[in-house]
Amino acid sequence: MSPKLTKTIIGAVVAIALAAAVSYGLISQQTADQIQTQANQTLQNDQGSLGPGSNQPPPAPSNTIPQAPGQPGASPQPPAPVPRQ
Repeated sequence: MSPKLTKTIIGAVVAIALAAAVSYGLISQQTADQIQTQANQTLQNDQGSLGPGSNQPPPAPSNTIPQAPGQPGASPQPPAPVPRQ
């Protein structure tokens, strides 16, 4: 597979994943736009590294994506107190 086709496929997968994340309310549209811009720049600047013989590991993902409040996995909150009668 040519490097250009590989980059195109990666870009499409990133775009679809970001669209799904925005659709489910996991990230904001602004965050998705920032991630998409960064991915596009990385793919453009990464000329030739996807070709044969490239042994560079992919960069580690950063955990800068904020979670929507109230979503599963968000910081735990104590249970609401039980009303006393």
